[in-house]
Amino acid sequence: MNPTVTERAPDAAEHPDHLHLDDGAHHGKGPWFARMARWSGTHRRLVIAVWAVATIISAPLAITLSSSLSGAGWEAQGSTAVEVRDELRRDFPQLGAEAAVVVYQQDAPIADDPSGLQQLVADLDGAPGAASVVDPLAQPADAGLIARDGRTAMVPVGLEAVEDADLPESAGELIDHVGSLDLPEGARAEVTGEWPVWSDFNTTNEEALHKAEIVSAIPTIILLLVAFGSAVAAGLPLLLAVAGIAVGFASLHLIGDATPVSVWAMNFSMMIGLAVGIDYSLFIVSRYREEREDGWGAIDAIANTISTAGKAVFLSAFAVVFSLAAVFVVPVMVFRAMALGMILSVVAVAAAALTLLPAVLVALGDRVLVSKGHDDPDRAAEGRWARWTGKALERPKLTLAMGLGLLLLLAAPAIGMRLGMPGARVVDEGRSSRDGYELVVGAFGPGAAAPVFITTPAEQAAAVVDVAAADPNVAMASIVAEPAESGRTVVRVIGKTAVDSQETSDMVGRLRTSVGEAVPEASVGGPAAQNHDLTDALLGKAPLAVGLIMLVAFALLLVVFRSLTIAISSILLNLVSVAASFGFATLVFQHGHGAGLIGIDHQGFVDAWAPLFFFALLFGLSMDYQLFLLAAIRERYEATGDTQLAIREGIARTGRPITNAALIMIVVFIAFGVTGPIPPTELGVTLALAVLLDATIVRMMLVPSVMGLLGERNWWLPRWLEKGLPQVHFAH
Repeated sequence: MNPTVTERAPDAAEHPDHLHLDDGAHHGKGPWFARMARWSGTHRRLVIAVWAVATIISAPLAITLSSSLSGAGWEAQGSTAVEVRDELRRDFPQLGAEAAVVVYQQDAPIADDPSGLQQLVADLDGAPGAASVVDPLAQPADAGLIARDGRTAMVPVGLEAVEDADLPESAGELIDHVGSLDLPEGARAEVTGEWPVWSDFNTTNEEALHKAEIVSAIPTIILLLVAFGSAVAAGLPLLLAVAGIAVGFASLHLIGDATPVSVWAMNFSMMIGLAVGIDYSLFIVSRYREEREDGWGAIDAIANTISTAGKAVFLSAFAVVFSLAAVFVVPVMVFRAMALGMILSVVAVAAAALTLLPAVLVALGDRVLVSKGHDDPDRAAEGRWARWTGKALERPKLTLAMGLGLLLLLAAPAIGMRLGMPGARVVDEGRSSRDGYELVVGAFGPGAAAPVFITTPAEQAAAVVDVAAADPNVAMASIVAEPAESGRTVVRVIGKTAVDSQETSDMVGRLRTSVGEAVPEASVGGPAAQNHDLTDALLGKAPLAVGLIMLVAFALLLVVFRSLTIAISSILLNLVSVAASFGFATLVFQHGHGAGLIGIDHQGFVDAWAPLFFFALLFGLSMDYQLFLLAAIRERYEATGDTQLAIREGIARTGRPITNAALIMIVVFIAFGVTGPIPPTELGVTLALAVLLDATIVRMMLVPSVMGLLGERNWWLPRWLEKGLPQVHFAH
């Protein structure tokens, strides 16, 4: 043991029961966390049985979770685009949100040989998933359904659905039907549009989820075995994660049956649940083994563990949950669904960590301890971490400058971050919706795949066409529907640029201004307008969400550590770390640096949903390690009263567990990132880097240097705040 690290063996005279399994000592006494741990350990059979029943009941719902999820929710509630979507859905279903597009292409000009297209239209009438079909041959030439090449046609198909959640399934049925048709030689047909994309995305997503589980399993198991040196102890984090995720998934399934929940919630909640589940259990198991090595009996050891590491787990989960909860201020259903899914997973695994894990640890007895004749690897590593921290404390200004410089350098690209909404390119090539999209773009132009729809009084439709056609980014504007009973009709506008480009978003803004001035009763909607409104909603609510996240984090740090200095410095360190992650995301997903290494084509922008979601998750996860580390430092400060010693011992004590937890979390995030479509890849890869930065630069350089420079000022709290804050202790 390094001499700078204080021994923590209990006094046998004070704790006469510390060498045996105490099933009842101190029962009902001590701090709340300790009492909870004692109760779980004493009633271990009951606790294990309850969790076993809950897991078994949850398993069928968890396994079938994808059946209750959809691609719905990607719109800003109350926006103009949603109003137009609802009008199209009611009065013009062949053009509305329920519409798919069957793209037909043949070698010979359609005008010379229309039989193939005619047969396709006939085959689509009454096809599975199809409610209505528009024959392009029966439409005026200016309807834009037959391309200038004369060989490609778009066949709009209204999908059968009672609600949005049914649309991906109907689109999938239509894709399968079209794929089974016997087309003439030299002809092909693909199905594209919003809901066919979601259908293919859901399929790809589910396949990616299974791949991620397989890819992450072996390295995770190896790392756990290395971390604990015991197969029994290594299995506990996986047990905890499985139980917690099963309960979380089952809860999400029930919610998905009642209200539309995005399929993305499954990926993200699995990713976070598995990562934090293993994370939390690593800290608790490591601390429990440490307490047992110090001579404590099982019940007292678990009480000490939950009073310290368990308290940090609770606070960490609290920070992650409230960071994600801030996302609810954004009026976008899919955001709320993804946040809810992750919240449920975090709550479930935290509950398992604080109740199930103590019960299992006590039940297993000495089988979770280090084998006789072997040193505790966590204890063995303390000396190395103490020496490193000592070097950082010797030159705090240089260490701070180097660490801060690296993070700021990595953060710099975020200044030029461009935002956009993903389109069909989130689906892999070879899928019908992606191939159909490429056919439309190639034959009709990039804007044809997602046109702008303008609903207008029929008598003013011609004026709308003239105004829209004057926009420099408009390739075509035409009336595409007969007047409805309401007296309104639809003008379709095809832009010159893709739906996910900034140019298209700008075009939507200009059309709303110019068309609104000419025809105030007209409304601009469609997929491009939906993306425009969604981006505006995200950017408009982002400051509020970010402010709430930082306010909650600041209040939590202030209350827990009773230090204004720690609260402020921790927030600032987290902000720098998050900024560095943003810069990395910009480099990879916007500029394409290293995109080929993870098997993706960069989009030229960062998804508009990503910054706010990244901030919520990154800030929450940054708080994770910060809380564990600061709790250990605070514990040693309460025991020694020496800040410099507390910094060395706190970092030394948590060095190996945090490193192991970070490595496993990185493996999980990368596995989910590199095996999935672009959106989960963005999240997984960015989170992996964020964890790496927090576990290395922040923990090893910034925290010791900043706290070393501040000295006793780390614990400064204005007198007027002292009486109003509760006392939170980490020593036992």
